[in-house]
Amino acid sequence: MDTMQLKLFVSAANTLNFSRTAEQFFISQPAVTHSVKILEASLGVKLFNRTSRRITLTAEGVEFLPYAVRALETLGSAEVRLQNMAQGRTGHIRIAALSSLIYHLSDCLVALHKQYPAIQVDIDLLEGTELVNSVRKGSYDFYFSNAEMLAGATSYTFTNIGHGQVELFVNKAVADKVDMNDWSTLKDYPLVSISRSDAWLTGRISRICKNRGFQPNIINYYNRAEAAIMSVNAGIGVAILPKATYRLYLLPDVVTFPIDGDDAKIDNVFAWKHEQSTTACHIFRDVVIEALTSGK
Repeated sequence: MDTMQLKLFVSAANTLNFSRTAEQFFISQPAVTHSVKILEASLGVKLFNRTSRRITLTAEGVEFLPYAVRALETLGSAEVRLQNMAQGRTGHIRIAALSSLIYHLSDCLVALHKQYPAIQVDIDLLEGTELVNSVRKGSYDFYFSNAEMLAGATSYTFTNIGHGQVELFVNKAVADKVDMNDWSTLKDYPLVSISRSDAWLTGRISRICKNRGFQPNIINYYNRAEAAIMSVNAGIGVAILPKATYRLYLLPDVVTFPIDGDDAKIDNVFAWKHEQSTTACHIFRDVVIEALTSGK
């Protein structure tokens, strides 16, 4: 199999339409069909069920799809890395961060680039569950996270980079009806939340509500914080989210209220692997620590 076969397969698996895939790649529909047949022959399995009206993925096709996607992502990363090396960018670091901490990360990247512009930096913004899973796998050199998500991460060292908190996000049309000293004023407003798979944040929300004698009416779970904030902006519900996310999106009809109490506080941390084998990793760690200790 070759890269183009994988690209055509992934496209066809997403569109379930060989003609549309052909249009995307500026080739003929028979060329797509031929490529898929060659790929199926090399794998020894059938990837698509074909009828005169439509195509669908077989069980084998469903199973193969994530592998094909990862293979293309890996090849793409390898190509970029080699191109960077050819241009003299010999250093390489991988960073994962919560979106609520991108201002901390941004300041550190500015300091790094001023001193070491040749270092290639890969950055992924992850949601809670994604970040926790990646820590378990050791997928990144560095993390900008909260302390709870790194609990038990024995292969990483971390240092505190400040405190944050979660706040109540509401639509400004109902803001004057909310009394943070009396959570019963929220009883008429449904709650929207991050996915239940994000155990850290949903657990925090549950504790905050329970500690204030409030039984939330959760009407929707979203996979990302920005979706919850858009929902608040539309007046669909209220939400409890990290305060820093408000600065990221600044939607016009969203206002926030501080939540008093230790259960609303967040300890933010910068983490790095104990065993860092590259000079670039040591450089970035030192740059971040210097930036943090100097108050930049």
